[in-house]
Amino acid sequence: MKKILYFDCFSGIAGDMTCAALLSLSGGEKELRRALRGLPLGGYRVSVGNGMSAGMAGTRFGVKLSSRKVPSRNLSDIVSILRRSALPEGARSRAISAFDLLAAAEAKVHGTKKEKVHFHEVGAVDAIVDIASACFLFDQVGPGEAWCSALPGGSGEAWSSHGKLPVPGPATLALLTGVPWRFGEGEGEMVTPTGAALLRAFEVSFGRPPEMTVRGVGVGLGTREIPGRPNILRVVEGEPSAGPRGRDRVLEVEANIDDMNPQRFELLMERSFAAGALDVAILPATMKKNRPGWVLRILCPEERLELVSAAVFSLSTAIGLRFHACERLKLARKIGVVETRFGRVRVKEATLPDGSVRAVPEYDDVKRIVRSAKATFEEVALEVAAKWRR
Repeated sequence: MKKILYFDCFSGIAGDMTCAALLSLSGGEKELRRALRGLPLGGYRVSVGNGMSAGMAGTRFGVKLSSRKVPSRNLSDIVSILRRSALPEGARSRAISAFDLLAAAEAKVHGTKKEKVHFHEVGAVDAIVDIASACFLFDQVGPGEAWCSALPGGSGEAWSSHGKLPVPGPATLALLTGVPWRFGEGEGEMVTPTGAALLRAFEVSFGRPPEMTVRGVGVGLGTREIPGRPNILRVVEGEPSAGPRGRDRVLEVEANIDDMNPQRFELLMERSFAAGALDVAILPATMKKNRPGWVLRILCPEERLELVSAAVFSLSTAIGLRFHACERLKLARKIGVVETRFGRVRVKEATLPDGSVRAVPEYDDVKRIVRSAKATFEEVALEVAAKWRR
């Protein structure tokens, strides 16, 4: 039976926290140290130990450097290091993918090409070891599918080689555009670029995971203390539960609106998704006094009702909401990735009741390719379909 991994990013995610949580789950410290001997890098020592954060026990993972001098490396430098390593093929490919994603995000933020990006913090020895270790441990666990919770956005500013940057960092947001965020939650930087790149390299799906029987929990500790909460990353390992698959319970939340500028719906939808909404629809309707208006309809998990309703009340003219519980039947699904001549494209794969799989390219990836004038929608669709069938 295939495994499910769920990344519970209660206090965000970083490279060292990911390594610590996966080590806590797998207990594979000896295997990791043996694998790292095949990484052509020196001047560092890996430390693994137990610790506490706000009363919760967990594992700490650290990379201690013999020198704090950080060389300036670009993507080709790091890819060369990883390709010359003796890491298992799966871990090596996943680590290269993580750095490629980081380079693309940095290039987008700074208006350049990814080949010209000079890594500073993430080009240092400790960042390379973090990513290589996390990818090795993830492949050692070997999940069939991976899921991730909504992410805390943090607050304030963080220092970088470019000076102060807003939190979440620009590259982090570029990596995780289209995923659910809880902006303003937590102090300081909660999700680092390295953590964001690992989530993408692990090809996680965001949202509520399928029902599972829990088989193990790994707890990784961060390096700083956050007021009011433990700084932990939990990785839950499970197996699909027996019984009907893909069945869950959600709330359907509605409001009738006939006195609001429709331009505000864009921001309302954005904030609703950030608060944890699963879907948002705006339906045209005729209201009392024959006024044209809209029915705002939102699907959300029961535990996100307060946050979603706060977003609606703060950004719309609604003065009341109605809601009721709904049972859902869902197809089993996951996110795959295909390499095309236009670049990487994520593919949503849904398993139908007869066991066949329906694959649909991720629209945001297709749109990015079309905007770059590399191909048309039809050309990308045909290329993805051909590559996916192989």
